[in-house]
Amino acid sequence: MSTPSRNRATVPQRGYVAQAAASAAIAVHPPVRCRASTNSYRELSMVPSRPMVSPTLSSPLGGSGPAPLEKDYHTLEFRLTHGHWRIFDSQKAFGNKVGQRDASVLVFDKKSNVKAPPKLGKTKTYSMFDLIKYETQQLMGLVHPRILHMEHNLEETKDYFSFATEQIFGNLESIVTDDSVDRLEIRLGVLQIIDGLSYLHNSAKMLHGNLTPDAIYVTAIKTWKIGGFSFSVNAKEPNCFPCYPWTKKLPPCLQPDLDFLAPENLAQGQSTVTSAADVFSLGVLICWIYAGGKRLIDAKNNLETYHIIVNQLDAALQCISNELGPNLKDSLSKVLSLDVVQRPAVQLLTLIKHFDDPALSALRQLDDISQMFDPSHKSHFLSHTLNQAIPNIPESIWFNRVLPRFNEQLWEQPDLYYFITKPLFHILEHCESHNIHKMKPWIRKLMENAAHNKLLRAFILENMSALFRRLSDEFVEDKCLDVIILSLKSDDTSLQSSAVRGLPHVAEYLPISFITKKLLPTIMNLPPYLQDNVPRQLDLLAALAALSDRCDVANVALLFGCISLCNSTHSVIVHAKSRIAQRLVMRDPNRLKDAQLMCVHLLNPLVTGLACDDLSKFSCAHFDDIMSSVRILLEILEQRRYEMEDRQEHKQSNHHLGLNRLGNRRVSMSSTNLPRVMISAARPSFSSDSRKMSFLSADGRLEDRGSRRESRDSRGSLESDMSIRIGNGSDISDDSCFSSHSAKGRRQSWLDNYGHSVSLEQNTNGFLETTSRNLGDRNSMNFKQRNARASERRARNRSPNAELEPHREHPPARPNSFSNLGHNIVLTYRNLMYNNKDHTYS
Repeated sequence: MSTPSRNRATVPQRGYVAQAAASAAIAVHPPVRCRASTNSYRELSMVPSRPMVSPTLSSPLGGSGPAPLEKDYHTLEFRLTHGHWRIFDSQKAFGNKVGQRDASVLVFDKKSNVKAPPKLGKTKTYSMFDLIKYETQQLMGLVHPRILHMEHNLEETKDYFSFATEQIFGNLESIVTDDSVDRLEIRLGVLQIIDGLSYLHNSAKMLHGNLTPDAIYVTAIKTWKIGGFSFSVNAKEPNCFPCYPWTKKLPPCLQPDLDFLAPENLAQGQSTVTSAADVFSLGVLICWIYAGGKRLIDAKNNLETYHIIVNQLDAALQCISNELGPNLKDSLSKVLSLDVVQRPAVQLLTLIKHFDDPALSALRQLDDISQMFDPSHKSHFLSHTLNQAIPNIPESIWFNRVLPRFNEQLWEQPDLYYFITKPLFHILEHCESHNIHKMKPWIRKLMENAAHNKLLRAFILENMSALFRRLSDEFVEDKCLDVIILSLKSDDTSLQSSAVRGLPHVAEYLPISFITKKLLPTIMNLPPYLQDNVPRQLDLLAALAALSDRCDVANVALLFGCISLCNSTHSVIVHAKSRIAQRLVMRDPNRLKDAQLMCVHLLNPLVTGLACDDLSKFSCAHFDDIMSSVRILLEILEQRRYEMEDRQEHKQSNHHLGLNRLGNRRVSMSSTNLPRVMISAARPSFSSDSRKMSFLSADGRLEDRGSRRESRDSRGSLESDMSIRIGNGSDISDDSCFSSHSAKGRRQSWLDNYGHSVSLEQNTNGFLETTSRNLGDRNSMNFKQRNARASERRARNRSPNAELEPHREHPPARPNSFSNLGHNIVLTYRNLMYNNKDHTYS
């Protein structure tokens, strides 16, 4: 290696060449370390666990000498060529994880050196070596988030110049030519260049002098940073920088890129320029970016061509106006003006309308989150500003920028975990399935800290369904189950409420063993939390309704015990229990085999609620719904009783089953065992079919099971709507029959408006079946004749007022009790006789 004194090149004194040579002359080179064996070197340096790096490691450039910066960086892997540098991903020798690429090494091969033409009387000429030394010296003194960070000083070996920086992902050309890069990311990158250039002009008092695509580096976290300070100059006076002309006498690589140079740099007799020269270069660079890598000025290092194109910049801008957009095009017209005075200051470019976007502003703040020193400001930004902007940010940027910023700035800050849960859960909920695995590290981190952070735990409890639906991670699911139990056992009522409110959303994902062995027993210990609190009891009943779908016959008793914890007689509590009863019957009625449990925990609370003094607090719809549930449970009890009698009779006698049943069993006169007919509705129904399901009761009155009283206080329920649809779908109908109207106040059947039971009866297997299914085709003609006679009777009994007031609505009239009763009894016993004959013949 040459000594520092021998490296002082005698440089022609001409402009920036002289300045580069003077800076290179004072560059201090590190002393050369002798190579020793691996063991002796380790003993001398007193480093206990330094990675093994062979002193004769084969160079990544193909040489046999030592690798660049081998003492501090190893495992070099080629990444890309950027300008005159070859960039390698590398691993730091100290303080990093195994296999983690955390830095880049930039290497210049001395064989690629370019020298200026020699001058008479000069033994040394200006070359690329001088530019490299000057560039790294300038870069070393600049510290800013938008300036490339230098991690290791320049080192010179026999074959290479090399230095280390933060990890570099790629160059600008690969970004702008990639169609998958979103426009929002392009705008953000341009803003980052503007921020870096503003720092150079206003804080560092420096003119970049060669702002080209080769001067922009894209880091591993996709930040655009400025480098390439080979032609930068410091200000002599405020906003006054030295200017050196571009000449054909020097190789183009030893001068700034002519296509990005401001016109004033080429003016005759010009010795100084202002920061507006960089603004012009920035405008040309922005056009190059938005045009997909096409140069606005392509002079091919020819001064005459350059001047021709510069005088036609308005026409050149018009050619790429579609790519720029109207707002940016108008701003660039001023930026690229030949009049220096018309060019705006670089910091004013961030205020143009093209960059006025809340999502863009949020991403800029996220990039600078490390500069937010006020905790309240930082927390407000994460939980509100960023969370509101996340839906408008493309998914690619979520994983290219947002998550890397979280990893870089917030991974070791547990006090901010709660504030990033909203954006993280939004990303998890809406990202593509192939990106879900990228969320696992953060979700696991949140779950590990949920037990120690009250706000974080409450948020997770209320949004836990996303973790089960999207993540499919056993560790996270186990943590979720632990958090549920821990919160229910907590003395904090807010955590208990969050856990209870979150249960309906995750009930379908919870393991059966967890529900029966941990969850329900824990809920049994909640009476202090539920005491005289109607909203809390209502939340618990909603959770138990969802959990009821997962309970079978073996553990339904524990579920009933939890339901009984909600002991309020408020109308909403009674109605919620009614809905649970209907849900149990609809999903699997076989779970209601234990009559005692059903009566104590379901039927008794419903009847007690209806028997309370203040019936006015029940809306009409709620009252009908509860009455339907009571009737359903009563008929289930009745059916169970008959099934028990059938089993006893079967044991006593294996012969004459029909006679024994007819002689010893009381025939049920409830509507379940009576013929089913269809009559036309006198008022509109909720479905497209205008018919209502009706029954003939034991006392001859018409029972309407296909409709329900309408109330302004209720919009109906799923079960009632379903029952109406099922009732209207019957295959036994008589469209010619219309019910008459009578005066208001007439007493209706006790089964009037019995809408829910129809749905439940038709969906129940093994019981609640009507006799009409046994009649078959043999009674179809009897139905038509019977309905025709009934229609005539209703016509004779129609009130005269009905014709005078056709628009007046009346309740249905009661049919003739005696005729219907007799007709009903005849049909019932006829059906039984047919069954007995079938048994006899068989």
